[in-house]
Order: sequence, then C-alpha cells, then structure tokens
Amino acid sequence: MDFQEIDLPAVGKKYIINLNDLDIVVIHHNTGKKELYFVKDDEVLYNIEFSENVAKDLGMILTGTFYQTLSPDKVDFIINQMVMEWIKIKDYPKLHNKTIAELDIRRNTGCTVIAVIRGKEFFINPDPYNFKFNPQDTIILVANREQLKKFFEYIR
Repeated sequence: MDFQEIDLPAVGKKYIINLNDLDIVVIHHNTGKKELYFVKDDEVLYNIEFSENVAKDLGMILTGTFYQTLSPDKVDFIINQMVMEWIKIKDYPKLHNKTIAELDIRRNTGCTVIAVIRGKEFFINPDPYNFKFNPQDTIILVANREQLKKFFEYIR
C-alpha cells in the first residue's frame, strides 16, 4: 500500500491511497466538504461527496469507534454472562411516565438501562432523574439472566 498527501492551494488537501490496482482518493476542501473517489487506471470508477458530519461518522465507523472486535474467548464469556434485552414499554404500565430513579431499577433488579428508543430518537444513558419513559418507548437493558428475570417480575 502506498500513501500520498498533496496540498491543493486554495482548495485543501488531497490524499491518495494506492491499493495495488485501485486508488482511493480523498479530497478535504477548506469548506469542510469531503470527496471520495475510487480510481483505476486513471479512470474514476465512482465518486461520493460527503458533508463534514457524514465524513466524521464514516471515519468513526472505519476506525472502530462504534464496533470493536473481540477475541472468541471474550465473546463466549460475554454471551454467557451478559444479556442485552429490548423491551417495549407499552406492555408494562408500571414503567409509564416514570424515571429510572423513581423505579430504582438497578437497586431493585440489578439491571442497567443503557438506552431508550423513542420514535426515531435514540437516548444513550438517559438521565435517571429527569428522563421519563413514554408508553411508546423501547428500553435497552444490560443484565445477567437472573437480573433480567427479577426485572420482569418487578415490572409486572
């Protein structure tokens, strides 16, 4: 693999990554716009334009910010010890219009609410004192199997 960085006066920077018979070309414009080109034999096969935010998201995906690979022994340990459960709140009126703190979920069950999905919004680590569950919400819990069993007993 070969890598080049080229200044583009009044435009920005150009980066070329050579992968044997394919070049990946990235142009960072001073305006924040990013362009990505796939080039073979000096012919552009495909190009994409990204906003700065989309480019940052793509960069985080490519660098493993959202996903980290695990060794098989760690995966086995996690699978045997941890459960991640998605629960639709509409089925459990005890949760409606309550906060995590009001319900004291962790003390009563050992489970941890790590996220709430509300329509198209995703709330990671919701504030336990101010975030109230709505009947249309889906909560995501992390627990072991025994804690999850306690949670379902508690909310029924």
